[in-house]
Amino acid sequence: MRYAVTSAVVGALLLGAVQGGGAAASTDAETTEPVVSTHEPAATGTDPAETTTADARPRPNAFLDPLGDVRAAPVPERGPLALQIAEELDSRWLGPSNRRSIAIRDALTGESLADRHSGRPVTPASTTKLLSAAAIVSALDPATTFTTRVVTGERPGEVVLVAGGDMLLADGEGDPEAVAGHAGIGDLAAQTAAALRAGENVADGAASTASAEAGTGGPVTVSLDLSHVSGPHVMPTWSDHWVDEGWTGRIVQLGRAGDRALPYDPSPREPEQEVARVFREALAGQGLDVTGAGGSDGESVRAEVVTAPAAAVELAAVESAALRDVLALASATSDNAMFEQLARQAAVAAGRSPDQESVMAWVRETMTEDLGLDLTGMRIADASGLSDGTLLSMEVVAEVLVAAADGSHPHLQEVLAAGGLPIAGYTGTLGNGMRFHLPVHAPAVGNARAKTGTLPGVTALAGTVVTADGRLLAFAVAADDIESGSAALEAASVLDEIVAELARCGC
Repeated sequence: MRYAVTSAVVGALLLGAVQGGGAAASTDAETTEPVVSTHEPAATGTDPAETTTADARPRPNAFLDPLGDVRAAPVPERGPLALQIAEELDSRWLGPSNRRSIAIRDALTGESLADRHSGRPVTPASTTKLLSAAAIVSALDPATTFTTRVVTGERPGEVVLVAGGDMLLADGEGDPEAVAGHAGIGDLAAQTAAALRAGENVADGAASTASAEAGTGGPVTVSLDLSHVSGPHVMPTWSDHWVDEGWTGRIVQLGRAGDRALPYDPSPREPEQEVARVFREALAGQGLDVTGAGGSDGESVRAEVVTAPAAAVELAAVESAALRDVLALASATSDNAMFEQLARQAAVAAGRSPDQESVMAWVRETMTEDLGLDLTGMRIADASGLSDGTLLSMEVVAEVLVAAADGSHPHLQEVLAAGGLPIAGYTGTLGNGMRFHLPVHAPAVGNARAKTGTLPGVTALAGTVVTADGRLLAFAVAADDIESGSAALEAASVLDEIVAELARCGC
């Protein structure tokens, strides 16, 4: 058993609730400013050490009672809570009043505490990922890992690198404490070289020839098997701009952690070939003669894409981090390609085809059947929220969060507990210095956990927050007709203010 307290308490604790409430679980419920490290100089008379960015960041007080039962805290009254956020919700930065939507629920009971257009479908942007995450863990156990293998090929000297769903491989040795880079290409190479030299588990025929030639100095050729949940690198509904400018990577079942896309730093056009290149170099580093490794021609050599023979002998294998951690990383960093890749794998595991239409139909059906969501009049265009056309109500998004917090969807709870909801002012897309960075946001810093959503003209935020009285709330808010330019930053700040007001609420 992973947790030793009730599911409701676990959900509350892991999604940010603590007994004592307030923005920082302070001993004083009226305090709205977080505690900041002062770093007093030592009594030696020397100058204090230089304060780092991390040192200067607001820090919440230590939890006085980390196993406190948030169910004992009072549920806010609907009227006073709505009044608490009315000014922020009426901000001009959020665009037309009929294009802003909010749903606030008691996270443990699902009781509606505040609404405005909560049932109206709006563009949810990346808060769509919350539904996708719930669907993914309905088909794949959170403890699932993804295996990358090397096997013998059909031809003399050929080894085949077989994709298995891990797009976060380290170039060298894997780090068992990491998610990105948990498994390493260098480890695959070391295992492969040892197996080829020893030949202990190599069968007759071509496999034996491959081992013998590699071990005696004959050239080794690296091929790729990409048949694992195959599909296009780019969703047909994505704009080229998103990929070319690095707002999303390419959807692959074999990739390097270092090739994940960043804004204005796009991923390579063929991430799988980059894995093959690094693998060739790593094999050469093990002392093998490898075709295409080293020298100026190394970059021009392409690994042939093949299907590994049915009777292939496994030479090496490495495992990714657990799905719960991979999915949490994808959510915390809002990695579009990772979400599409994981959704494909989950849909195939559920017996569906990996094409976009089939995967999205499966997500929709899963949400309807497993969570009982009413998606009438709504549309899910992709798993990441990047495509045009997705329309969801904030009511539906809030219901998904309640399902995670109240224990009725324990697998989603595991993902969010593993860091799938960034901490306001600290981690993921809420820790970049652009969110929850103003004094007015302070009550939510270190308290709120939320998934961001950003597209041109759209800002959204959905997560959990603890009130000043210690009650855990789920919230989902979006505005999908905001102005461009600096208005987008102002609108996002207003959403942060709304969450801060919920944290202040002793209502």
